[in-house]
Amino acid sequence: MKRHEPDGRHAKVLAAALRTWTTVDHDPEPPVARLEIRYPPAWAFASTTSLTARQQTRLLAFLRDDLAENRPGHSTPDRAAAVINGLLAEAAAAGRTRITTADLAEAAPRIGRSRTWIAAHITDLIDAGTLQETRRPNTFRIT
Repeated sequence: MKRHEPDGRHAKVLAAALRTWTTVDHDPEPPVARLEIRYPPAWAFASTTSLTARQQTRLLAFLRDDLAENRPGHSTPDRAAAVINGLLAEAAAAGRTRITTADLAEAAPRIGRSRTWIAAHITDLIDAGTLQETRRPNTFRIT
């Protein structure tokens, strides 16, 4: 299965979410920024969303908070486990039935834990029945 969806589904979902947010959070002030969403591999255009100064400030504050919250060393084991569970739920919701160690290890910066911790947590997930080993090395079935 490909890592990036060539049809831009993820970018289009993000674009729709931002468009909805700016519509619901209506601000009569004129736009000060324009956010253009594109998707790989050719970086095709998906959408443009205009932001007012207040919306831009709110969006940047959210992103700063999220980055600060997810910086390495800030994450607790419980929080890291919750992020991994979220990744597994996202994969299952996307119709994926398998996940690899590499898929989870790529998220190490987001999780705020080392690859060694992730490997140990994968063992815990296998023991708990959340993941099941397959015949392919480092590939697990999501149960």
